[in-house]
Amino acid sequence: MKTIGMTALAALAAVALVSFASRGESNEKTGSLTQRLQGSWTMVSNVLDQDGKKSEPFGPSAKGGVIFTSNGRVMLIITRADVPKFASKNRTTGTPEENKAAVAGSIGYFGTYTANDADKTLVMRVEGSTFPNWAGTEQKRTIELSGDELKFINQNPSMGPGTVTVTWKRVNEARKTASTADTRQ
Repeated sequence: MKTIGMTALAALAAVALVSFASRGESNEKTGSLTQRLQGSWTMVSNVLDQDGKKSEPFGPSAKGGVIFTSNGRVMLIITRADVPKFASKNRTTGTPEENKAAVAGSIGYFGTYTANDADKTLVMRVEGSTFPNWAGTEQKRTIELSGDELKFINQNPSMGPGTVTVTWKRVNEARKTASTADTRQ
């Protein structure tokens, strides 16, 4: 009797695990917009369009990531690849030029988010930002989400007039990324 109970419990656990895993996988493709956003994304491109003139405000090799959690939290950072290191090796004692390059070459913010399926929008309520003007504001983005590609279209970018389109790719192997980072330390 004990063996039957243990076997039934193991089978139930396996069914629950498969059900949970398949539900997560299907949410990436068929769930609500909020469900499909959840996870980690890495930036592919960031393009500013100012009256037809296109540029890459963070440079051609910019790096970035955004994370959407299941409980409605968001964290985003974008940096230029070529921001010069501070000669003092202390972030609080950078020269005016070093500080200017660091501020102009990056943006980061965190807060909460909601997504609207009907109008394909994302609203992020910014709690803190490296661009202080955004702290305490709502940042609205039109989004396009297809499979593992996400685009933010921002009509009011932090660098002034124009439209920014940021393209993201879903990060599917977080464990591999984390273990790779551990070997670099």
